[in-house]
Amino acid sequence: MNVCALALTCALVPAVLTVGPAGASDKPAGGGGCPWAQDVKLDLNGKTLTLNQDAFSAKGEPLDLEGYQIFPLLDQLKLRILGPRGQEWEAGLTRLSGGKRCQAFYVGKPFQVSDETGDHNSLILVR
Repeated sequence: MNVCALALTCALVPAVLTVGPAGASDKPAGGGGCPWAQDVKLDLNGKTLTLNQDAFSAKGEPLDLEGYQIFPLLDQLKLRILGPRGQEWEAGLTRLSGGKRCQAFYVGKPFQVSDETGDHNSLILVR
């Protein structure tokens, strides 16, 4: 009886293993089908902000996050960040794409451009 059970187990295990991974691999990785679509972390003088890929929309609308205004300038491949006290940072963007729907952005290390306090909109218009 043990030999029959062992033979049956040996016959069923490979069949179960081949069905499991095939079902799991039908859905592409990365949430929206893009394996590069990952959250981006920005370090601004000890403060860490986390952006998801939705922040990099073609609309180019600013995003308010914890008192910081973030402007994705996709046409310039640049990210501009305005701090709550008028500080300004910039970071380079790298666009990764594959196919028609897979697009994601990586952000380089932000560097501080200005630490002036004043009108936030004037900093954007000057540059």
